Amino acid sequence: MSKGLSANSQIHISVALLAKAVLLVAFATGAWYQAQMKFAEIDRTLNDLHEEVVVLSSQMQSIQQEHIQELESEKETLEKENKSLMQRLGLKR
Repeated sequence: MSKGLSANSQIHISVALLAKAVLLVAFATGAWYQAQMKFAEIDRTLNDLHEEVVVLSSQMQSIQQEHIQELESEKETLEKENKSLMQRLGLKR
């Protein structure tokens, strides 16, 4: 006759093995929790960095627009000055 599992079956396990199993589960759970906390911290950091990049990009675009306007104004001034000098030299009317 083969012994199968039944309601009357008994399992014998040493206390040392049970303690090791509990410690292993506790260690695995702690490691998983620490990993989740680290991932959450990295996610928060990435979100903060993304927000900073968006703000800096907006500021940079504003600075570029101001610089373009300054260059265009300087270009107009130089063109007027050039035209005036050319007229003085009699090269252009």
